[in-house]
Amino acid sequence: MNFRSGIKPDVKVTFGDMIFMGMARERREYDPDKSFQERPLQARVYNLASSTQGEQIEVTVPEYVDEKEIDFNAPVELKNPTIRARAQASGNGFANVIWTVEAEDIVEVGKKTSKEPMNEPVGAGAEKK
Repeated sequence: MNFRSGIKPDVKVTFGDMIFMGMARERREYDPDKSFQERPLQARVYNLASSTQGEQIEVTVPEYVDEKEIDFNAPVELKNPTIRARAQASGNGFANVIWTVEAEDIVEVGKKTSKEPMNEPVGAGAEKK
């Protein structure tokens, strides 16, 4: 099997209902020579509760998405999530598999993302002469 592009899950089956728990951390580029300066932001990691998984999951969102201002315990949805795996050496000749969830965005249920067009007809609200 080759999962270089990640696994595209059926969101409802894999995660069920999801509840926003807050931001866990910001992930920044690592530069040991410039540790005193602000390093560029790579992504933000948010905690969500998943009804199907029965636990909290971490979801990584790219840096170009605005920081989320969603109320605690608000129902949310993931936009185009991908599941990836990586191995982390444990030091005793074995490795642990680390599963990560990445998404294009996290939005409140029933709300539109800022990138979705408003379904307003052309010329609506314009005064007629």
